Amino acid sequence: MQEGGFILIQTLLLLIGIGVAIILSCHQLDEEVKQLQLEQEALQLESLVRAGTTDCRPGETVRYPIGRVICTQTDKGFKMEAILDNGQRIEAVVSNG
Repeated sequence: MQEGGFILIQTLLLLIGIGVAIILSCHQLDEEVKQLQLEQEALQLESLVRAGTTDCRPGETVRYPIGRVICTQTDKGFKMEAILDNGQRIEAVVSNG
């Protein structure tokens, strides 16, 4: 009878260990996916800024498939605000000289 209880305890400990390993793996995978999404959004924002530098005129908004760029006149040039469709945004200043 004691041997059966010992095997049961070993089995439960093994299952708990496997469960913890699975949870840790899922957490790590989730973090990696979040990091990849952030990198992708950063590249998309950079693309918007590059496109806006060429296409944007102060005082207008240029629409692209992944977002838009708002251009505002400043005393040194113009400010671009790149906004992805998911709401992520970045600002860049383009000087005249």
